[in-house]
Amino acid sequence: MVAVQSVLDKGLVIFTPLVQSAEHNVVRVSRAKELNPADNRVLHIAGGEHAGIIINKLSNEPPMKECDVALSFCVWVTDGVKIRQENRQLRFRFENGTHSAEEHSLTQQFFKNLVNSLPRDIRSFFKFLKKNWGFSCNNRFLDYASFLKRILKLVQTGYWPIVEVEVDMQLVKAEEAMQMPDPKEYDSDSECEDVNIGHVKDVLEHAYPNGLSVDVVAEALRCTAEEVEAFLEELEKQGLVKKVENEWIRVDPVNGPSSDLFCSVISYLFLELKAVQTKMSEEVMNQPPTTSMRDHQPTIAIITCLFVEKQAVDAIIDESTTMHRYRSGGDSNIYTLGWIGPHRVVATKLAVIGDSREATTSAGSITTRLLGNFQNIEHVFIVGVGGGVAHYTDAEKHVRLGDVVVSSSDPDAYVFAHSYTINRQTEAVDGFVVRKWNPKDTVISQIVQGMCVYRLMDCRVPIIVGYFRDDKFNAEWSVTAKEMSEKLSSTLPDFNLSRPEADLLTLSVGGGNMVVVPHPNQERSYPVVHVGPIGAMAAYKKQTLDDQAAGDTARDAASHLRDRFAAEYGLRAVDAGFDSVVAAVSGSRIDSWALVRGIADYQHGQSRVGRTWQLSTYSQLYLWYSSMSVNLTSNFFRLICHFRRQDLKNYKEEHDKLYLEAKKTTNHAAVISHYYSVMSAIIEEYFNGNFHFVPPQNNRQTLEEALKWLHVRIARSLKLQNGTKCLDIGCGIGGVMKDLAYTDAKITGITIAANEVLIGNKIFEKEGIKNCYIIEGDCHQIPLTDGSYDAAYAIYSLKYFVKLNPVFSEVSRVLRSDGLFAVYDLIKTENYDPNNAQHREIVEGLEYACGMPSLHSRNEMVEEAEKCGFRLIDEINLDKETGYPFHYCFSSSTFFMWLLRSALIAWLISVGEFLHILPTGFGEFFKVFLAGTVTKIVDGGINGILSGGEILIFQKK
Repeated sequence: MVAVQSVLDKGLVIFTPLVQSAEHNVVRVSRAKELNPADNRVLHIAGGEHAGIIINKLSNEPPMKECDVALSFCVWVTDGVKIRQENRQLRFRFENGTHSAEEHSLTQQFFKNLVNSLPRDIRSFFKFLKKNWGFSCNNRFLDYASFLKRILKLVQTGYWPIVEVEVDMQLVKAEEAMQMPDPKEYDSDSECEDVNIGHVKDVLEHAYPNGLSVDVVAEALRCTAEEVEAFLEELEKQGLVKKVENEWIRVDPVNGPSSDLFCSVISYLFLELKAVQTKMSEEVMNQPPTTSMRDHQPTIAIITCLFVEKQAVDAIIDESTTMHRYRSGGDSNIYTLGWIGPHRVVATKLAVIGDSREATTSAGSITTRLLGNFQNIEHVFIVGVGGGVAHYTDAEKHVRLGDVVVSSSDPDAYVFAHSYTINRQTEAVDGFVVRKWNPKDTVISQIVQGMCVYRLMDCRVPIIVGYFRDDKFNAEWSVTAKEMSEKLSSTLPDFNLSRPEADLLTLSVGGGNMVVVPHPNQERSYPVVHVGPIGAMAAYKKQTLDDQAAGDTARDAASHLRDRFAAEYGLRAVDAGFDSVVAAVSGSRIDSWALVRGIADYQHGQSRVGRTWQLSTYSQLYLWYSSMSVNLTSNFFRLICHFRRQDLKNYKEEHDKLYLEAKKTTNHAAVISHYYSVMSAIIEEYFNGNFHFVPPQNNRQTLEEALKWLHVRIARSLKLQNGTKCLDIGCGIGGVMKDLAYTDAKITGITIAANEVLIGNKIFEKEGIKNCYIIEGDCHQIPLTDGSYDAAYAIYSLKYFVKLNPVFSEVSRVLRSDGLFAVYDLIKTENYDPNNAQHREIVEGLEYACGMPSLHSRNEMVEEAEKCGFRLIDEINLDKETGYPFHYCFSSSTFFMWLLRSALIAWLISVGEFLHILPTGFGEFFKVFLAGTVTKIVDGGINGILSGGEILIFQKK
């Protein structure tokens, strides 16, 4: 009774049928605080355990046209005669103010709970539906009753931000039916009904570099020794296996790839450097390394598990040499040494992986022996297949087949559940006992974050977009990628790039059955690189009496546990279990390591269906590996190339003249305009149109994403909505305005530059944004009437004004009483000491480079605002809130910062100037305006004298 009363205290749940027919049914489940006694729509008021549920009569209301989150899936249904496919869509509407991430997370949880544990006691509920709706007694409507009751109970007992759930169920025409896979394809069970030659080959490949006796193979396949011997003789004739002593071993017929295939990293490096290298230096760089260079010990180790993984790695290692140290009875080792780009590498293959004692001992000892034999290893890549963690509603978080996931400490790089906590009463799993692993040096994940998107051209040849944006580069990358894919195709007979339409997203619903769910990013046909935690679980078996039920129950339990495990630890991928490998790497004092997983299925990468995707994922995975080492520096070299034909000597001389004049007249308009005459193109091309900074919410978030999040945060602080009028101070071409157009507030931007007015308004018109408009005007004399606006904001624009009082006064004038004003800018903190030479050098150097007047301090902003009729009502320090500094977009890459500060780079630039490869004056320009600006922003943040991550909210008194 207490439990029922607790549910009733939360309000009522209303069940309303909207559409009812043999082919199509729609119902709405909504919340209500209380029941209106005069409401004549009520058909039934439930009691007992269903108290609080109200059933309405069939309504004429139309289904909702728009919703916050939608999710659909397909199931097989039967009326007792025909079996047909039905598409079911859930449309969710949430409370106002619910964050988008929370909406998607709740929808994901709701859907999993809905399909994972449908109720069994639905007879009474079905009888009611039959009586009042006239449903016939068949399996289809019995399923409806179970399905709809579960939705009602989920809404009634939780998920409180959900306001409405609309359920749309429609039978699909035969020609439009979605492909429904066989559940057995998603099993990783080694049991096989009819042993064939392929099974024998698979067993030997898993054991490689070890050999196996005939009896061991027969025992593994549960067949006779005679059958195995017959298959081995056939494989020997094909040159795929050979007998060594009393064991059979898989033979790798692949010869080392010839040197005519240049690895991707070499092509990229030449692509970036060729504009600044002389013909002579290019010829020198293109020559093969000398013998002394080839004697270098490897500094990078690559560890694989599957035989096809080992083949794919070998195919991209240049001038490779393979050493196979065979030992009868196990404990064999294989090492492939060679070059990938400028890196000397060694690759090995594990004989067995998993959580058994044999597997952990073998994998750990092979890894330890590898790192003991090659003691100059600095970085370790644990490379292979994995299972993607699906998200059924969030396109950004959803990992698809063919994608690549790289481990990152966010918060943990690798999580292994080695055992479980069990509830003694229910015998259900309560939790996970885990080991967490993190590299001390995160340079690999930092490099990866600069290259996040691959695209498949015609669904076959991937090209990088986003980070490398020029067409010429993409064209050359496409050629290189195609060349590598062709090389893999010719080297590996079974190599094939799987088609995107073969990627089916399924969800187990118990009893060995599953439903198919459309991908939330169904339109994406290209693979993506994800960065985040990777995990694995020890095997879990649930005891049952019936063999068939045992198989189904174990699969279902493992699937549900895997989902819980991934959700609890925020995993992006799950693999077969490399805990002992990571432990050996960490124990060998290797600080820099990462797992790289090509996604082959949605389990752990080694299911039956996953085998069809394994070779396909290796193409993406190793193309990624070949490119990642240079990706971080790409924009750096492109930036150098950008200026190679500029007259930079005259630019600096003119800048010096205008800056001195500005200091005398306190009018910085001319020098700022001169600064942006060159830098605006750089900012647009390499910084997404603005030189603004914000700390990310997590280390996977790009600067562009973080800025959009900042803009949304400011919009909420200003309470922007339909009917609100807002002013953007110093709007530029309206980048922030475009991000805030979703609020439906009327936003007016003001800029002194006439060309920005034309460009910005043209963008708004082209994109159909009707609530944003830019006007030309001086912020010291805003051409708007008094009290005509509800809110205003200034983002990274106040630093260009010598005095704040005139601007604040004008903003105060155009705002109504109680109007809100948000400020987000680069400011000096209270730690800045004008008598400290280092402080002055950082701040004054930045002011000079950007042509700015003296930077304002936080206290100065607050004092001037108060003088102009404002009071500070809120301040948000995003650095403290997120745990990341505002300069994270720069400082997160230690290698990029090294490039900016490097004496070697400075010397190379001076040589380039001397040889007239680079324009005269480039060295000084690079030192002051490019590297100098970035390093001073970072140094100012590190020393605590500059802040660029504080939101100040003022209200007009």
